[in-house]
Amino acid sequence: MVMKTVNMHKGLTLTWMGVAGIYLTDGITGLLVDPYVSRFGLFHILSGLSLRPDRKRIASWIGSQGAGDVRAVFVTHTHFDHAADASDFALALDAALVGSKSTAILGAASGMRDERINILPPGEEYHVGEFSVRYLESRHGPILGNRYLYPGEITPPLRLPGPAFRYREGGTFSLLIRHGGVKLIHHGSAGYLPGMYSGIEADIVLLGLAGRGDTHAYLENVICPVGARIVIPLHHDNFFRSLVGKKTFPLLPGIRLEEFRKACGVLPAPTRVVEPAVNEPVSLRDLLDRP
Repeated sequence: MVMKTVNMHKGLTLTWMGVAGIYLTDGITGLLVDPYVSRFGLFHILSGLSLRPDRKRIASWIGSQGAGDVRAVFVTHTHFDHAADASDFALALDAALVGSKSTAILGAASGMRDERINILPPGEEYHVGEFSVRYLESRHGPILGNRYLYPGEITPPLRLPGPAFRYREGGTFSLLIRHGGVKLIHHGSAGYLPGMYSGIEADIVLLGLAGRGDTHAYLENVICPVGARIVIPLHHDNFFRSLVGKKTFPLLPGIRLEEFRKACGVLPAPTRVVEPAVNEPVSLRDLLDRP
């Protein structure tokens, strides 16, 4: 376990970690979603080498962010770029690991105690501090036509560390996160189920861009139904390249970021695109109060 340093930012803040990872804190209680800082290279992945989480990098990130207030780590699906570091973050912070059955198997294989692993079915809520988190069933983004790598569930026995193909999808979920009067959606993978956001409202959507297909259809099915005023792009950085010592991040090839910005600009309701710097806290209250 790393020495805990507590975040002293006032109010509710969000820090984008790269890929689909976020750190949310109110200064008392924090949570992580899909934390991934090891960022294995493309050759490492394609060669079938074992993915050994970089514990020094994880400890450094926790210390630099003052993230000792984290009490729960949430996983939206169990591909390596969302889940490979999650158990090690939870172990380092003595936090709960929350997700699907596949997430639970990953946690157990990483040495987590059973009482720190929580399976959260779609529709149910998990409460931590002043946060409530509800899992919503979704669909993975179509990367190879209508397909993607490593579908299916993780099944025991699972041996870790292991190669990327052991990190099966395990179902894909979005998160509805509420804190006080603020409602956020973390939609980290660019697929969706029609009608999945029926009856749901949100102020801010954290939106994965990689593998999104038709941008306009994507926004119409995810952003428009919830009436979000702010969209924050996720999963648009090249996660095969390190961010250590860098203030900017490389984009994924073919991510079409400018097309995404323009598409948000012509939505029926006013929607602002906010692009935080990686590992820089942003006050959500300031974002929402800004016209």
